[in-house]
Amino acid sequence: MLKKITFIALFAIVAVGLFAGNALTQGKQKPKEDHTKDQLPFGPAEKMPLEHPGVKPGVPVMSTKEFDEATELYFQRCAGCHGVLRKGATGKPLTPDITRKLGKEYLKDFITYGSPGGMPSWGTSGDLTEDQIDIMARYVMQDPSQPPEYGLKEMKASWKVHVPVDKRPTKKMNDWDIENLFAVTLRDSGEIALIDGKSYEIKIVIKTGYAVHISRISASGRYLLTTGRDAKVNLIDLWMDPPTTVAEIDTGIEARSVETSKMKGWEDKYAISGTYWPPQFVIMDGNTLEPLKIVSTRGMTVDTQEYHPEPRVAAIVASHYKPEFVVNVKETGKILMVDYSDLKNLKITSIEAARFLHDGGFDSTGRYFLVAANASNKIAVVDTK
Repeated sequence: MLKKITFIALFAIVAVGLFAGNALTQGKQKPKEDHTKDQLPFGPAEKMPLEHPGVKPGVPVMSTKEFDEATELYFQRCAGCHGVLRKGATGKPLTPDITRKLGKEYLKDFITYGSPGGMPSWGTSGDLTEDQIDIMARYVMQDPSQPPEYGLKEMKASWKVHVPVDKRPTKKMNDWDIENLFAVTLRDSGEIALIDGKSYEIKIVIKTGYAVHISRISASGRYLLTTGRDAKVNLIDLWMDPPTTVAEIDTGIEARSVETSKMKGWEDKYAISGTYWPPQFVIMDGNTLEPLKIVSTRGMTVDTQEYHPEPRVAAIVASHYKPEFVVNVKETGKILMVDYSDLKNLKITSIEAARFLHDGGFDSTGRYFLVAANASNKIAVVDTK
């Protein structure tokens, strides 16, 4: 079995909450070290043109250049916890009705020094400069822009098959022990390293999308799939010499999960990717990543029965007992059992669990799936058989 270690190359990205505690409890210091030049120059400004804010009374003015820079920084540092629409999730909401009351100087201090509740000290750590902190304080006081949707047309425009199926090897061409490899995320360079589990030798470094979140082996053990913050999915053929990306696709603006079909008779037939934005999942051809079926996850929450516009897709696993993907939806708190045996007449069974579903895995039998709901302090257990 392929082993996975996620390695955060340069800095932590997890921001638990901007307003979770008192940020001013520690003395002010100047930033220790400037890490800002280390980050990969990628963000949603390249992928999703946003409407720049107009001038409103009491709201700091931002130039187009500043707004684009802030949008990229927010994508890289903040959206994972506070949400693309800034309505909050693991982190607190950053909507204008809150941020404008706090004011620019308070926001700057909070971003600089962090909080005991989990907000990183972006300034004192050296990850953001004083100018960047000033830009971000003004940015979160603006009205959030609505990012564009990302449908079949956009996915197909990004879809590339570098090596057609009939041009791929029919047997393993290298002498690697592919059952004893580590897939290690090189977050900021947009790469993964494949490391031999016996010698610890770095066998190869492969270009992927930005900030890979997960590397998932296919049922056959031949293919390795990756996806990350920019929602790019790479299909890597481990039989080739050397292993290389044979297909890729952008499934949205931001993503965290990818999986392949695992049930006997359906091995590697389909792949699935779930995105943070847009809130949806897409089922693809397992050998080419051709997008076949897109399903939105917007809907009502399990507790308050309120409509949520941004229920992000968290962990996805594949059942070994049925032709089903187990799709966990964060904000609604629902677990979707997606039957892929008939894509044209897709059957989805919705299980009410708890908010916010995040991550989990199977027990030793491979039958029971356990997933943590971090906002509810609960673990949901699903019998996939």
